[in-house]
Amino acid sequence: MDVKIIFFLLLIFYTITFTYSFKFITMSRNYKSQRVKILSIYIFLIFCLYLFSIEGAYFSYSISEASSLIIFILFTVSAQILFINFWISNKLSSKSILSGKEKNNGKARLLNTSRSFNYYKIIDNKIKLGIPFSVIKLKINNHKKLIDASSSKTFGKLVSYSVLVLKKSLSNNHIELFCEGPEMVLVSYSTDQNEIKKLADTIYELVTTPILMEDKHYLLQPIMGCVIFSEEIKTTSEIIKRVDIACYKAKKLGIPIDFYRSTYTKSIHEEVEILNKLIYAIPNNEFELFYQPIVNSTDKSVHGYEALIRWPQKDGSMIPPDKFICIAEENNYIKRITQWVVNQVACDLAQFKREGLHPQVHINISALDLHDDDLYKQLFELVTSNKLIPSDVILEVTESALMSDIDIAYLMLSKLSELGFYISIDDFGTGFSSLSLLRVLSFNQIKIDQSFIRNMAIGNSDYAIVASTIYLAHSLGCNVVAEGVESEDFFIELKGLGCDYIQGYVINKPQSFVEIVHWSLKQIERDKLNSVA
Repeated sequence: MDVKIIFFLLLIFYTITFTYSFKFITMSRNYKSQRVKILSIYIFLIFCLYLFSIEGAYFSYSISEASSLIIFILFTVSAQILFINFWISNKLSSKSILSGKEKNNGKARLLNTSRSFNYYKIIDNKIKLGIPFSVIKLKINNHKKLIDASSSKTFGKLVSYSVLVLKKSLSNNHIELFCEGPEMVLVSYSTDQNEIKKLADTIYELVTTPILMEDKHYLLQPIMGCVIFSEEIKTTSEIIKRVDIACYKAKKLGIPIDFYRSTYTKSIHEEVEILNKLIYAIPNNEFELFYQPIVNSTDKSVHGYEALIRWPQKDGSMIPPDKFICIAEENNYIKRITQWVVNQVACDLAQFKREGLHPQVHINISALDLHDDDLYKQLFELVTSNKLIPSDVILEVTESALMSDIDIAYLMLSKLSELGFYISIDDFGTGFSSLSLLRVLSFNQIKIDQSFIRNMAIGNSDYAIVASTIYLAHSLGCNVVAEGVESEDFFIELKGLGCDYIQGYVINKPQSFVEIVHWSLKQIERDKLNSVA
């Protein structure tokens, strides 16, 4: 066979080898450096092939055709070895990366659409070139539950299926889609907020469509953060930080989609500052308990108090509970606050009795307090050491806390009831499952949410809700507290409906321990004078 024919055949072989090497090397994270190596080897082989195949082309070699064939074969084998080496190394590298993710993060092998690790580069290039764009980040909010209910492999299939659906449905929307684990990042060329909102709504609708897999229906619950590029954004990390903040706010607000706002960054800084202070609040004894009275509707005699935590600052200001309680819950610090409140109430109850007062004190319990035995162990220890009488305490639990995991709530509240503590449903009527709670769980008291009380008027729907709730509670053997009562007219109306206890500014605002003791003793003196008269 002519040497030149062999040369062209081997040239074709090397070209095919080179092409496929490029394809597989692209899978590697260091694909640029690998491509350079492949290209260098390719050029070197072609040069050698040409040099040794055409006798005397550049040098006066006296080389036989047989010798040339031997050299050609050696180079062919070398090329094959190089190709196989690169191919196997990249395949093993890809598998090790995927298996590492499955081991460490519990994430299944997901469909990586268009180089998921490259979206930083895509965004970075757009920023450098000044190309307008928007970013949508989607997180599967219930991914842990789905993995626990099925497996990481099944969850991976669910996400991969959702990605395929999105790619197919959004193919005409000029977007780039990247997926890694329970998160997706979509880069759009549009900067119109209305268009991005429509796109996000479409994505939400597609992702939340139930998926039938392995004879079961699965529902993904996504939250999305959206950021529209502006000139003030200088780096990719800044836009990713903003889209993460938007996702965080969406989750916190309980909404599926949210756009980043400049005020969000400020609020995040405030939350971080509060959290940093919160960690030292208990060791530094910065918290204080205020007490708001709860009176009998018949004669306004003091029945008990609700313990309300306050956090005064050195400058005389006060960080309101609605700011720091949610931060404490998000960072798993709320249980320490509850423990502090319980211990402080136990001490204050002893002091109330020394002052001649015998109230029931209401303590608010978080959903997280119901998820382990820490609260039960603390209360059990206080009761068995005679530092607390269970009937002196009413534990208030909100509807949302109960519904977060009703089975766990049932077990914990049953144990606390057996210990002798009274249980109250706080903010009753604000959820969608109020009646089902009464059917499943056993309570001693219902607190009607102040939103119904404040809007109550004769003939109003809120009035009907309040009246029916009082009737229902009494039918089930529970007493009723109306909170947020601010006028004497509402007090009289609630009394007429049979409400047992009243709480609100119409009686008194929350006060410090010293102030509430002084106020309560004056109330007792007033009642004595009225009875004599």
